[in-house]
Amino acid sequence: MKKSIVFIGIAILLLGFACEKKPTGPTTQKPTFTVYGVVVKDMNISKDITYFTVSRNDTLFNAATVKAGNKIIPNSGTGAYYQEFSDTTFHVMTTYIDSIISSPDTVNITFGFAMPDIFSASINPADSVNENGLAVVVTWTTSDSTTAYIISVVKGDTITGAVLHKAIVTGPQTTIPLDAFRKANGDVVSGLYWVYLVAYNKSFVSYPNIPFTLPSNLPANNILGASGTIGAGVIAQKVVIRVP
Repeated sequence: MKKSIVFIGIAILLLGFACEKKPTGPTTQKPTFTVYGVVVKDMNISKDITYFTVSRNDTLFNAATVKAGNKIIPNSGTGAYYQEFSDTTFHVMTTYIDSIISSPDTVNITFGFAMPDIFSASINPADSVNENGLAVVVTWTTSDSTTAYIISVVKGDTITGAVLHKAIVTGPQTTIPLDAFRKANGDVVSGLYWVYLVAYNKSFVSYPNIPFTLPSNLPANNILGASGTIGAGVIAQKVVIRVP
């Protein structure tokens, strides 16, 4: 009987330890970051452009230190970091490291890119006048350190209505379909058309005053340690086509 009482006492004591609540305190979680960024060498305006947007926990974040190569990119408000440089700032076929640093969080997100080589484009036939709004073949010199190319056809004047064209291509040749120079009903739209070609590394994202539209199926979500997309690209001198 005494043994039973002792056993019950020990069991109650152990149960008390098991039920004892562990002290709880605030848990610190690392914030999540979303980054979109691009480094651009635009041969049409002889400038290198850097543009990043940074969000912390889904809120635009202005307190980051953003670097492209060894250049600190200033904050321009609403989570955006933007600067234009001379076109000799980022060297072609050279690898650079970008970084997003948030000192209060002890977070340092780094990712690399290679600046593609300069290249040039031409059309066939060489005459830039497209009399009947027909398909046009575009060729270009190859660009080293390039993942793929973007072609984007935009209207170079105020005459609207054309379907236009944008696509990712592997190069060094593609065809602009005749639909690009026509309305949806097939009528030819006269005026100037600007043909932009971009050699990009990793991916390419939009930035302020970008002069063309991007295709929707570019590579995305290529940053380790954060959400978002980064890339770099060289924009060749645009080709001008006139439809009478």
